[in-house]
Amino acid sequence: MSDARWHILVRDFVARRMDAAAFHDRFFELWHASQRVDSPVPRAIETLFFVVEAYCPDPALRDPDSAYEADEAELEAAAEKALAELPIPSRIMTFLSRMKP
Repeated sequence: MSDARWHILVRDFVARRMDAAAFHDRFFELWHASQRVDSPVPRAIETLFFVVEAYCPDPALRDPDSAYEADEAELEAAAEKALAELPIPSRIMTFLSRMKP
């Protein structure tokens, strides 16, 4: 699993191109795919995992009084922090370096 896929996923969520429920589902798809092929996961993603796991995408199942659940604001904050800590993949850097200001 490339770091670029993680970067794109988190970037799209932070940029609001994906809602929290879709991010949650896609995050776990990538997470499980990484585990199946024994691919290392960036440390920022490992940290984000715990918040994504604590977020319940189904509002009917949420318990607002639970200290063990993350809400959307916490998920967004954790994703922003992870994005800041993720290295920009080399392919994206190459693309950006070719762009004219």
